[in-house]
Amino acid sequence: MTLIFESDQLALLALIRETSDQVDQPFLVGGAVRDALLGQPLHDMDFVMADNPTHLAKRLAKRLEAGYFLLDDERHTARVVYHDPDGRFFPLDFVQFTGQDLEEDLRNRDFTVNAMALSLDDLTQVIDPLGGQDDLQRGLLRACSDHALLDDPVRVMRGVRLAVQFGFEYGQGMEAAMREASGQLHRTSGERQRDEFFRLLAGPDPAVGLDQLWRVGVFDLLIPPLAGLEKIPAVPDGQQSMLDHAIKTVDTYHLLLEVLTAEVLPEDTVAWPDYQVQAVLAYFASHITAYFSEELAPGRDKAALAYFGALLHEIGRPLAVTAVKEGLKPEDHAQAGAELAYDAAKQMPLSNAESGWVETFVRHHHDLLKLVTDARIPDRRMIYRFFRSTGDAGVAIGLHTLADILATEGENLKPDRWERALSIVRLIFSAWWEAREGIVAPVPLLNGRDLQAEFGLAPGELIGQLLKQLAEEQAAGNIMTKAQARVFVEERLTGQ
Repeated sequence: MTLIFESDQLALLALIRETSDQVDQPFLVGGAVRDALLGQPLHDMDFVMADNPTHLAKRLAKRLEAGYFLLDDERHTARVVYHDPDGRFFPLDFVQFTGQDLEEDLRNRDFTVNAMALSLDDLTQVIDPLGGQDDLQRGLLRACSDHALLDDPVRVMRGVRLAVQFGFEYGQGMEAAMREASGQLHRTSGERQRDEFFRLLAGPDPAVGLDQLWRVGVFDLLIPPLAGLEKIPAVPDGQQSMLDHAIKTVDTYHLLLEVLTAEVLPEDTVAWPDYQVQAVLAYFASHITAYFSEELAPGRDKAALAYFGALLHEIGRPLAVTAVKEGLKPEDHAQAGAELAYDAAKQMPLSNAESGWVETFVRHHHDLLKLVTDARIPDRRMIYRFFRSTGDAGVAIGLHTLADILATEGENLKPDRWERALSIVRLIFSAWWEAREGIVAPVPLLNGRDLQAEFGLAPGELIGQLLKQLAEEQAAGNIMTKAQARVFVEERLTGQ
């Protein structure tokens, strides 16, 4: 296999070699070596060396005019906050050997395809004591040792992610070892579990990854309430469980995003719903791309959060099944699910903003679906109320509505139902991106000070109620001028 580096990366490696002590030079290891052998783009570089790398990292950061900080003082791990010539974040991490020498460090790693190294003195000769190159050529994922996964159970999640990302098959005994190690995930930090989980969601086939995580037992600890979905059929007498449906919904969501953000439809996209989606919604393609690329927290965009919401959207269904015993109405499953989803997001742990976003997604995931089922096209007032409840999560819920319908009905989907769903989602997208100030968030014609000055009202709840009613009437298109707004307020006060 041939190592492929960009010219700027070769220059960077030469600079690191020049900056380091000739007696104790760092070795390039891990994913960067693997990706260079595969001809894949590099996103970072990891280095190991015999001594504490702190001084080297500091000197290098100064020469690169980049930031620097300690990732782990105890393990002597430092990061240089480098950006490549195109301005993309390209971290350089330096760590001391985990063992007496380089070979022991490589043998202590997770998978053989990640246990290769390069000396900066010779970037043509791969140091490969465990046969990682051969495994790369065979498309095989093997652990570096019998205890590699138990040493760090988060490696189970990383293994699933790598298998999906590169199309690897698991080596003999790997799945059994993964199931054993996944039961020890509680020994690892939630932050590391979260990061691997969201890297998988951001990968090329998140649904396949989620299915594999479930099959090796990761969800038992990561998202325990999902277990209840496996026992509930998605449709009466059906073979598919609610958990299968949730994962399939993630799959269709991912496909819809690919269809809507592709300049040309993939050659294997032949189903008529996909072509209709592009025909009806491609007008918003640039908006959709920007929206789902936004991050509520560094490294986690709305696309991944939407997939997470789609995975959790039926998480409250077990409570609906036992509605009588629990004192809940069957339709309350979305409300119960929203609370479970919030708890799952916080346990992950996600930020408050992300957790609230996911909670809103699950709470209102079926709002538009009800309109499709009832054959109701939302008017301006209904759209305003929808976004008042959902905020910007409403856009993601719009696409989820389509994904849910496709995942549920598949080949049985009727054209008129699909066309109605597309029409509703188009109205939602149009309101958000083209008529926000008119429908979603009308510019107030009167404010609280106006109501106090012109109508002699004291600050309090009444002013808030009047402004809320006024905003809704503006959104509905019934009030267009300040004069009409004053008449509206007068009529409401007269009726008090």
